[in-house]
Amino acid sequence: MVKRDFIRNIILVLIAILAIFLLRIFVFSTFKVHEDAANSYLSNGDVVVVNRNREPRYKDFIVYKKDGIFYISRVVATAGQSVTVMDDILYVNNKVKEEPYISKIKSEYLSTSDTQQPFTSDFSVNTVSNGKYNEVPKGYYLVLNDDRQNTNDSRSFGLIKESQIRGVVTFKVLPLNQFGFITTE
Repeated sequence: MVKRDFIRNIILVLIAILAIFLLRIFVFSTFKVHEDAANSYLSNGDVVVVNRNREPRYKDFIVYKKDGIFYISRVVATAGQSVTVMDDILYVNNKVKEEPYISKIKSEYLSTSDTQQPFTSDFSVNTVSNGKYNEVPKGYYLVLNDDRQNTNDSRSFGLIKESQIRGVVTFKVLPLNQFGFITTE
């Protein structure tokens, strides 16, 4: 009787390990935030969980790969949307979009900036796609960093293809005092 319980417990543990392994491969993965990917919500060295099966939505943080390097940026436009940034104002489908998540970084930049340079340089979907599109096509996303001085986003890379996306950042694992779901605002 004891031997049978022991074998049953071993089998249950192996099944649990296999389930966790399969979830890690097909559904979730972890990502360590590096300096280029850091923003006001995610700091250098944070470890986050990336959901591979969730479609990115407006304001979600996504992890994507460009030239062999992984980056984290915020989705500001999805398929069918037109985007323009002029004079530090984000327009999506010709409507002003409030960006309270960048206000702290923006005010710090503007208080230390000697020039009259805007926090976000002017651009549109047309300029980031080299004149190919006026709105984001199906299967693409326009992404921006919260720190707009870091141009490792759609302004440098162009529109991000769905195939480049590793997943949506949903949960912060480390540091432990910030353990929990990611809020995007």
